[in-house]
Amino acid sequence: MSRLNVSNPASAGQLVGAYNASSVLDTNWHTLTSNEFYDTTTGTQITDGLQFAFVALVSSSTSSVSFLKLRQADAAGDGKTNTDGVIPVLGRFEIDSQALQAASSITSIAYAKGASGDSVVIIAGFNR
Repeated sequence: MSRLNVSNPASAGQLVGAYNASSVLDTNWHTLTSNEFYDTTTGTQITDGLQFAFVALVSSSTSSVSFLKLRQADAAGDGKTNTDGVIPVLGRFEIDSQALQAASSITSIAYAKGASGDSVVIIAGFNR
């Protein structure tokens, strides 16, 4: 919120990329930074260290819960309960730039699939 009590304009980022985790055949935590994504307009790898402006996680499963962290994973076996500060995802979840900007400068996220065979795609927007 600006000092004039007007919401800042929403932005999905200046670069958009997608990460297909369907070939990852485990339920461990995996950390992603901007260089794991490829620019959908140029096909080039996105520079490392950029801030996430938008994140969406889409899972093929509506019965096994996938998880998302708005920070890096400490280890592959990190917890997946409410007290671990994770977002449980059943099907689809997305978070916009206003919520991300309010939290901090997020330059890494982590995901864990609900079942190793689930198809999971992460779509993200980045600020340069």
